[in-house]
Amino acid sequence: MASARILIVDDHPLIGDALQLAIHARHPDMQVHVANSLSMAEATCRETEGLRLVLLDYRLPDSAGYSGLFRLQYLLGDVPIAIISGFGDVKNMEAARVLGAQGFLSKTQPLDRLAEMVDRMLAGERIFPPQSTKAHEIEAAQARLETLSVAQRRVLLALAHGHPNKDIALELDVSEVTIKGHLTIIFRKLGVLNRTQAVLAIQPLLQMTDQTG
Repeated sequence: MASARILIVDDHPLIGDALQLAIHARHPDMQVHVANSLSMAEATCRETEGLRLVLLDYRLPDSAGYSGLFRLQYLLGDVPIAIISGFGDVKNMEAARVLGAQGFLSKTQPLDRLAEMVDRMLAGERIFPPQSTKAHEIEAAQARLETLSVAQRRVLLALAHGHPNKDIALELDVSEVTIKGHLTIIFRKLGVLNRTQAVLAIQPLLQMTDQTG
């Protein structure tokens, strides 16, 4: 754990700095980076080796809802990412769980408690409040989403927001041919024939994340 690097992404300087100090108090030799925007976080991820955990604020000036989670998942691969938020809505927590976050931490918790949760996540534990009873539609949407890779999920999210292939390709820094290939695989995995049906297949989950924004 001594060599671990952590990235905190939060646009409120008091939160980021306080959590950084709390982690350092437990592990003085741990390197903790702080970014105040998603674009700054992406730059830090590209420049920093050995990241073990990212703590990502749900609401940032340059990302909406869980788009930031998708973007960092696409960039970091298997590096665990936990959501930190001042909003403890159950649907928000469930969305984070479904979308593959390592945990959901509330900013209202004591700093020493948050630092202890960071330790547990570094050890591989997923940290969430007790899971609520989910409707069948949400479970089905989750199962469909879990068949997709991180890149395919990001394409599907952009698709759900009405972005054309050209814009999605620019955002992911790939060719339109690659996006078309992703869409072909997405349609096959979801058992649908077109873009509209693909979005409808995960609509219950999209509604859940939209309602938390």
